[in-house]
Amino acid sequence: MQDQPNPRDPVAEFDRVEHSVLCLLLDPEFPSPWSVDEVARAIGDETQAVDALVSLHAAGLVHRCHEFVFVTRSAARLGRLTGL
Repeated sequence: MQDQPNPRDPVAEFDRVEHSVLCLLLDPEFPSPWSVDEVARAIGDETQAVDALVSLHAAGLVHRCHEFVFVTRSAARLGRLTGL
């Protein structure tokens, strides 16, 4: 039997992108706010970055102000507690 590549799990991939975006926004070396374009460039995929930001905003972890994004107080606290 030939080895078959494992299909990529789209849910796990989306979770990974959300985690990357959240870590980026929580990084104390690069303080907020970030523009959506800056996040997209840092992630390397505009569609994935925008989708992750929409999802994080819906979850109450990111604020949006025009083209800028920054973490909510709850997300910042989570970041401190978990070391993100």
